Amino acid sequence: MRNPIQNFDRFSGAAPIFGKLFVSSLLLGLIGTVSTNLDILPSTAQSTAQTKQAAPPINQRLVGSWQSRVSQTQNLTFIFGPDGKLFIVLPSNSDKAQALQLRYRVASTSSKPMHLDLTTANNKTAQTIFEFTPDGQLRMELQGIDAAKPRPANFGKGALVFKKVSNNTSLPPNAQLRQTNNPNNVMPK
Repeated sequence: MRNPIQNFDRFSGAAPIFGKLFVSSLLLGLIGTVSTNLDILPSTAQSTAQTKQAAPPINQRLVGSWQSRVSQTQNLTFIFGPDGKLFIVLPSNSDKAQALQLRYRVASTSSKPMHLDLTTANNKTAQTIFEFTPDGQLRMELQGIDAAKPRPANFGKGALVFKKVSNNTSLPPNAQLRQTNNPNNVMPK
């Protein structure tokens, strides 16, 4: 497996809930007027609310720090912020780690695999794919993605698997932000 980070010189739903609450309160009012027993309704409403909370939205699942082992001693870290910021902390043998800041956007959750757009400070966007594995890890295709290329359709052999290590969304104190030299390349080939 090639290391996709080497030579990195280039580089919602409030209205439906309100509607359901409005309809539920209207129904409760109507039922109460005809003196019907309401003992069953609270448990039904509670189980519906629990079902909706079972699977958080994709954007919420992404938020936090994710690591992928790219060599025997080094990890690549992706830090997804809730505001669409993405920090990529590059593996380093020194005390100071190099980091890049991009923007990310989940372009589609209905396609399999899902679509993710990564945008540089120069507004060049590379399209890629991702998925959550059954054990909750994040698989992303990073090999050869480029603003001038179309989104990959499938994962290649070099797709990286990231494990969520924390919900932290800030850059580590030892990381220094750097700019990419080539605005077309978001990730190296």
